[in-house]
Amino acid sequence: MNTEVLKFLGIHPVGPENNLCALFYWAEADRHVPVWVSPIDGARVLQVLERHFNARPSTYELLIAFADQLDGIEHICVSEYRKGVFMVDLLDGTGEKHDARLCDALVLADHYGLPIHFEKDVLDEVAIYISDDDLKEYYGLEREAESPETFPEKRMREFKERHSQQSALEDDDFEQMMRDSGISEEDLLGGKDGEEE
Repeated sequence: MNTEVLKFLGIHPVGPENNLCALFYWAEADRHVPVWVSPIDGARVLQVLERHFNARPSTYELLIAFADQLDGIEHICVSEYRKGVFMVDLLDGTGEKHDARLCDALVLADHYGLPIHFEKDVLDEVAIYISDDDLKEYYGLEREAESPETFPEKRMREFKERHSQQSALEDDDFEQMMRDSGISEEDLLGGKDGEEE
């Protein structure tokens, strides 16, 4: 296998119709691979990548649960590009290979912290050069601003930062509510009686 690991740059609305495009970057060749996704699939993947979960398990949560039963996912590779469709091979923890859609592979790559490999033959066919101006105009990205962290790492860091800020706000709100109710921290901890004698 002759493969390259590409950096996932996110899913972006592009053009006046806001068609969704998953964008990958092949650093060695300074080329990009745009992958057009349907509005429904793109929205579902974004929901997972941005850590928005429903009360009931989503299809992707169910997919991950089944993947866990197979000892997770070990390797993800875009192996073919056939009639405008990217064919993805998933290797599970038991050594079995599975055919997958790229949208599903994105969710699994994010969950298991895996890179996405592309066969060199596929890259030779689909990778394109995108100028800095076009990258900014159509995708809202700046080459210089890209950090070395992977997209899943970036999403996880942003999620933790938001969660930390939200937790701090909730703590402040709770403390204020307790003060407004006339209850102090000492009351919650057992007051002076709870202190060492």
